[in-house]
Amino acid sequence: MIRCKLVEYVNPEATQTQARVDRAVSGETLGLGRAASCKIYLPDPRVRLEHASIRRAEDGFLYLEAEGPVFVDQRVQTNVRLAVGQKITIGPYDFVVESLEDGPAQVGARITLSFAQRAVAAAQGHHVESEAVGGLRPGWLTRRRLAWLFSVLVLVFAGLPVWHAYHPPDKPLPFATAPGWQTQAVTWVRVHTSKLDTFWNPGQISSAHQTFAQNCRACHDQPFARVADSSCTSCHKTTGAHVADKAIDHSTFQDQRCASCHKDHQGLASMRTVDSVGCAQCHGNIRNYSPQTTLGNVSDFGRDHPEFRLSVRQTDNSKLVQRVAQTPALRNDTGLKFPHDIHLAKVGIKSPTGPVATGGRVVLECAGCHRQDAAGTRFEPVRMARDCQSCHRLSVDPQAPEREVPHAKPAEVAVAVREIYASLAVDRFPVSLVTVNSLLQRPQAQPAPAFATSAGRWVQDQTGRVMGTMMDSPKGVCKTCHAVGKHVDAAGKSPVWQIAPIVATSHWLPKSTFTHAQHREATCTSCHAAEMSKTSADILIPDLASCRTCHVGAQPEKADKQKVVSRCDSCHGFHAKVEHPVFAKTAQMNKVPP
Repeated sequence: MIRCKLVEYVNPEATQTQARVDRAVSGETLGLGRAASCKIYLPDPRVRLEHASIRRAEDGFLYLEAEGPVFVDQRVQTNVRLAVGQKITIGPYDFVVESLEDGPAQVGARITLSFAQRAVAAAQGHHVESEAVGGLRPGWLTRRRLAWLFSVLVLVFAGLPVWHAYHPPDKPLPFATAPGWQTQAVTWVRVHTSKLDTFWNPGQISSAHQTFAQNCRACHDQPFARVADSSCTSCHKTTGAHVADKAIDHSTFQDQRCASCHKDHQGLASMRTVDSVGCAQCHGNIRNYSPQTTLGNVSDFGRDHPEFRLSVRQTDNSKLVQRVAQTPALRNDTGLKFPHDIHLAKVGIKSPTGPVATGGRVVLECAGCHRQDAAGTRFEPVRMARDCQSCHRLSVDPQAPEREVPHAKPAEVAVAVREIYASLAVDRFPVSLVTVNSLLQRPQAQPAPAFATSAGRWVQDQTGRVMGTMMDSPKGVCKTCHAVGKHVDAAGKSPVWQIAPIVATSHWLPKSTFTHAQHREATCTSCHAAEMSKTSADILIPDLASCRTCHVGAQPEKADKQKVVSRCDSCHGFHAKVEHPVFAKTAQMNKVPP
């Protein structure tokens, strides 16, 4: 609480005894101004409604905070701590701090202010305006007349949009439609006021923002102010910048706003990304706008688009994604041996499940191994058990063709092989069992040690022979598809097999928005030359020339009328993808350069 004693001097030249008027005011804040709500009321037009205020800060001292021009000891101040003896001037009022009790130790603050209003020196009987013009009589264009003139103009221009709203161009005139000055005048007004309603209606809002079209404050934080980027990002939290590299994006778009490209109130489709012309303004000569970029110039897909840049993983550094230009000599070392031409042969390929009439041959198709994902965008990884094992059986012995080893690491495969031959050994060399009360007992006659030892050796020998055939033989079931390595264990007796890891590229074109669902009418071989591929290192992603057989740029020529018009946003998004925080660490490790 602030308690203030006001000492007003009605006539500063009179004695304090005769002209002094005392009164007290109190409150948490003492306002000074012309408003009736101010504690210290200053009725002068040169004083603002709420000119200044006296507040007690957190440190316990009193401060004067000014909203208008305030002089403290003949210096303009906006926030000053009060002290005894200070002279405060607000308009024609002069205040003096007579006494002051404040500070953190005081429960309540007390202050005594004395003030007086300065007399306005004006010669009686002389017109102010006549003095301003050198003694001549004032002209007809006075301030009052100017105020009336501008008031009439404001009413006219404010009323025209209202009149136009109730008299649109397609509404018939209320009087005769015969040509005349009245009809011509109304027609002229209609034509020239057709866009005046944009003062309060800037246009139809986009379809994406229709849910809050009636709530202007959802985007406009302040009335009649441009939409700030913070209003856009408060909803579009997963929308990234135009360039993933923050340094390049800041240096390129430091003065740009979201609304520089995405303009609303221009119709239902107004929030679409910029067209190809807008993209080509920068990307046509990209280094003029971003000297640090590694992108090439492009202005139209059909004329001067650079070769595709593929994101490839290689076996020599499987964690690094290398983004390189696509060329006929480019190869992808995956560690897998797989010839597409043999599997897609027109005569078919031999399979254990093939019909007898065709000699066990089955004609394979691309969809037999490559399955689209749920979104129809890309394909799921090829799985051995689901896609390959029906032809590539993993059985190890003709005596048990139904028993197959798992498609797993060599150590797990060796355990499975040993189990298969252990079961065969038990069947070949049975042991008589004795049970008493359903409990297994030791047999009455022990078998000869030599006989038991030969069964165990047989299992061990068969396991080693089969593992060697599978892993080391040129036609072995494992070496057919994988690169197999071998070294001897620490004891120097048993071989230890190693399978080279398979490194697969899951997304070749992460910077594009290509989807297979939009190309379902095209055959696989029309874009992918798999029938001619003899090794898995061949990159079967269609190149730029292949895509141009069906697609043309934004401005097709007469000879290209049958091709698909492709703009920049047909394949590319304007904003970089924002990874979920859970995958942020993985995305940083596998970062794709721009």
